[in-house]
Amino acid sequence: MDNKRFFYTEVLRDILSEKCSMNTIKNNIDESDRAFFNMLFMTTFRNLTFIKKEVLSLFVKKKIPSKQSILKYILYLGAVEILFLEKPVYAVIDSYVEIAKKKTDKYGANFVNAVLRNIARNKEDIIKNRKTKYFSDDFIKLLKTDYSKAEIAEIEIFANIEPKLDLTFKIEKTPKNIEYIELPWGSYRLKSDVKVSSIEGFHEGDFWVQDASSSMAVNVLDMDLENKKILDLCAAPGGKTAQLLARGAIVDAVDVSAERLKTLRENIKRLKLGDKLNITCCDALEFCSKEKFDIVLVDAPCSATGTFRRHPEIIHTRTVEDVKKMSLIQKKILEKASSLVKPLGMMVYATCSLSKQEGEFQILEFLDKNKDFEITPINNDKLGNIITKEGFLRILPQHLKDFSGTDGFFVACLQRKN
Repeated sequence: MDNKRFFYTEVLRDILSEKCSMNTIKNNIDESDRAFFNMLFMTTFRNLTFIKKEVLSLFVKKKIPSKQSILKYILYLGAVEILFLEKPVYAVIDSYVEIAKKKTDKYGANFVNAVLRNIARNKEDIIKNRKTKYFSDDFIKLLKTDYSKAEIAEIEIFANIEPKLDLTFKIEKTPKNIEYIELPWGSYRLKSDVKVSSIEGFHEGDFWVQDASSSMAVNVLDMDLENKKILDLCAAPGGKTAQLLARGAIVDAVDVSAERLKTLRENIKRLKLGDKLNITCCDALEFCSKEKFDIVLVDAPCSATGTFRRHPEIIHTRTVEDVKKMSLIQKKILEKASSLVKPLGMMVYATCSLSKQEGEFQILEFLDKNKDFEITPINNDKLGNIITKEGFLRILPQHLKDFSGTDGFFVACLQRKN
């Protein structure tokens, strides 16, 4: 029996039920198996809605019993390999039939065998007649709250575009000996897939990996940050922390995850930026400080719907209820963060969510209840249509469509009145 595929069926079930994340699993897989794992799962999540609605509906006429629900995940992976991956079809079928036999019984195995062989026989017509795109019904329902049908269709295009890596360089550094595109917002996008550690300047600490959208939370601070005291709440894994330190700020980085803070420490050490950094492991709501800060950066926990290009499992796991739950947490963190801002100091609020409930509406509600804060409009002629009428930054994937897209992101800058 194929032990890898046996394991992957359980992994797929656990990711879709949110018992674990794809990144966590990937980091624990042998490097020799990682490329296939990544290809299989990214392809599965990008095409799962199509598999469910148009493929399995053709050949599965009865609901799979809950006690044999693992058969669903076996069929998802089997269908993906047959339709999208260049693997010997009948060897693939045999593998998944054996898995079904091991995990259920001979009837389950016969069922999987019949369905996958039907898919294989009809592969050409299935692909040719495809109508369903990528987003699940729940994900579309979530987006409909804020966007038109045309806007959602434009966003959805980027669900099937493999994102390249974006790099942020220290202020005085630029890429060397690699092919790249300089993006309008100051990041550098690699043209091809390369091992990051092999890029010239990696070991010298010249750059770090950071999506172009994410970098905007710090890039919008159009001021001298030298020796400014900045609190970076929910800081790990540290891309924005590095940006602040590279501009000379004195940074208190706070995060609840010891594991993610370990990554932050390793990154900052490689970048040689740790001289003005203090790290605290605690919940943002429990952070205590005797002093107030010039700037508080709130990189708030959110539904992360804007990251669906790199994390397509989000298309199948996020719902309207997730957005509501995260917005309640954000409200509490905003209140906490605002109490730590000096008079005339600033608070920057950022999320990698497409939902306006976690962005525009969250901030407008905060301002309605906190009259001692006001919007500092983000002004930059280069940013054009990503600046809202209120002066916020609202980034959608299509805002860098000429460069194969970007993550969805929101940024607001607020100032405390004197």
